Amino acid sequence: MRANIKSEVEGMYLEYETFGDKSKPAVLLIMGLAVQMLAWREHFCEALAAKGFYVIRFDNRDIGLSKHFDELGPPPLIRRVVFNALCGRWFKIGTPYGLEDMAKDSFGLLTALGIEKAHVVGASMGGMIAQTMAIMDPNRVLSLCSIMSTTGARNLPDGETKVRLMLLKKPGPTHEDRVKRTIEAITMISSPQEPSDDLPGYAERVISRSYHPEGATRQMNAIIAQEDRTEQLGKLKMPCVVIHGRGDRLVPVAHGEATAAAIGGDVGLVIIDNMGHVVVQKFTETVVSTIARNAARGARGSGEGLDISDLDLKLA
Repeated sequence: MRANIKSEVEGMYLEYETFGDKSKPAVLLIMGLAVQMLAWREHFCEALAAKGFYVIRFDNRDIGLSKHFDELGPPPLIRRVVFNALCGRWFKIGTPYGLEDMAKDSFGLLTALGIEKAHVVGASMGGMIAQTMAIMDPNRVLSLCSIMSTTGARNLPDGETKVRLMLLKKPGPTHEDRVKRTIEAITMISSPQEPSDDLPGYAERVISRSYHPEGATRQMNAIIAQEDRTEQLGKLKMPCVVIHGRGDRLVPVAHGEATAAAIGGDVGLVIIDNMGHVVVQKFTETVVSTIARNAARGARGSGEGLDISDLDLKLA
């Protein structure tokens, strides 16, 4: 389904899909860099909906079936990456759009769907966007769940060089090359002990649906241009939980720990052994139940009269 978004961008739209009863509390799922909404697997969305939520997954701008921004041209990504690698510093240069714009997109989708407030869940870059939403307009974010993400602080450890170089590698020109490259990339960031589910079939579906590397480059530039949110995260009042895999080779677990420390207070921190930078099916119940428990705290404190009596919050 497609939603037209009220935005400064003419003709802005996002592709989305919903699960569950619209009368239930909304959970907005935001995915990461260069990843379509299909990465929020159906079994994950259905499990979350079964907890008593109206679940929304969507393609971020410039990826999947949402609006592409090719008219903006390629960003100055190469210069920024080289400067950072060689000098250990971050240089301010232009970016076609930032995480703040992507956060506005997410709010715009909620508005288009007639939803004033939602529980917001983000993975990787999606976690950065979710954090930005909570900072920008905390009254619309009932609870925050940041998964395998970061604060934007520059003093945190980098992921493994081998993994980062693999993700920059371009595939060959054919459909089969792109599917193979997708399988290789996901295998690299998944935990060796817990490989990703049905990977060949998933890669085929994703590449057949959309292939847009130019958009991924602009998204990457938005990540690199992000500000350090550490201080602002400490001001959040809504219930927050941070989930991270101890086996994450792309965004080391120190980033999740730093996120939880920045939020402070009674923030939850869940470190999952053997989980990499992918939430595979084995960890679905743990992650879904953690989201539900945190959201229940948000529902109780929201003043919106949300009915949480039918939420199944038991861990399997």
